[in-house]
Amino acid sequence: MQVLLVDDDPTSLVFLSAVLRKQGHEVTTARNGNEAFDKVLHGQGSIVISDWNMPKLSGPELCRKIRAAMLPHYVYFILLTVRNDKESLLEGMEAGADDFLVKPVDSQELKARLRAGERVLLLEQALDERNAALDRINGELTLAYETIKRDLATAASIQGSLLPQPRDWRDSKLDWLFIPSSVLAGDMLGYFPVNASHLAFFQIDVSGHGVSSALISFATSKLLLPERGEHRSGDHGADAAGEELPFLSPDRVIGELNRRFCRAPESESHFLTMVYGVLDDDNGRLTLSAAGHPPPLLWRAAEHDFVESQVRGMPVGVLEENLYDCEELPFGPGDRMVIYTDGIVECPSPSGELFGLERFREVLRDTAGFSLAEVKEAVSETLRVWRGCEVFPDDISMLIMERR
Repeated sequence: MQVLLVDDDPTSLVFLSAVLRKQGHEVTTARNGNEAFDKVLHGQGSIVISDWNMPKLSGPELCRKIRAAMLPHYVYFILLTVRNDKESLLEGMEAGADDFLVKPVDSQELKARLRAGERVLLLEQALDERNAALDRINGELTLAYETIKRDLATAASIQGSLLPQPRDWRDSKLDWLFIPSSVLAGDMLGYFPVNASHLAFFQIDVSGHGVSSALISFATSKLLLPERGEHRSGDHGADAAGEELPFLSPDRVIGELNRRFCRAPESESHFLTMVYGVLDDDNGRLTLSAAGHPPPLLWRAAEHDFVESQVRGMPVGVLEENLYDCEELPFGPGDRMVIYTDGIVECPSPSGELFGLERFREVLRDTAGFSLAEVKEAVSETLRVWRGCEVFPDDISMLIMERR
């Protein structure tokens, strides 16, 4: 161990230097506190043994100066003194001294005190190495986090690109509200023309949150959306050869999706609820099928009241051979169909009270004369006020369709 011995008494310096070297230490000497401080700054002495009384800079003053220097390594400081009183001990401790030796110095006691100092320095060295390792790990984690953050932003952008544009289709108008609880959402919705007179629409809600739910949401929506959807083929759902896409009833669509999902590994940890429907614009009728989803709400303009859809069904991914039912509803001028996920009605207030279906109906009733864009803005703002913040514990999504 490298020891810096500080004493203005030449005889004491020679004696203690010999004792220290005999004990196996590397010894550097200084005749006063200023000289000693300069050597500490240059890395000479991880242990300093300093006499208390010295000209220019006393032992306690040297200790204070070393502590104030904020060196990159710890210096173990032992004060030599002829004093053995409580006041001197407290003064030395307040100066930052680690230990004390009373003159004349006993060689065995010196050896024991230095061993204690070595243990402290070794622990400090081990702590520095551990902190350096943690810094490296933190740097790697920060880099990984930034990579994940960029990847999630890219995934969110892809998810957003799958959402349809608000649109007019023949005598109907469609719009939606979509607020993920995190970067990625397990909710998804969409619509597309099946042929010249039929428009298909859907909303899904995958159990759980985060990346796994979002990936299942991506995959499911890709299964439901035709490759030649509205954003590729115009308004008539035609394929590359100009032929109209085949029409499938909603119960068959959900049933086939359920069979596929039940056979996939994802069904062991996830399920999804959904509504799938088709609008027949020529006849003004909606055909709906559902799987464990909150019942859609149909606003009847003539009666100025809601009709709750009666379609129910087991969530997708629970039972492979499950069969689903269809429901037909007239969809006249001024009527609105609202499909929503449970993130809306189960949105908690700061006190834990759920928003509930009745409050949701009240917002929709109060905005019956509003445009669809104004309706979704009103729902969004009402939920934010109810929640008391911008963060929701579950994804918020709503698909709204109006017949003109």
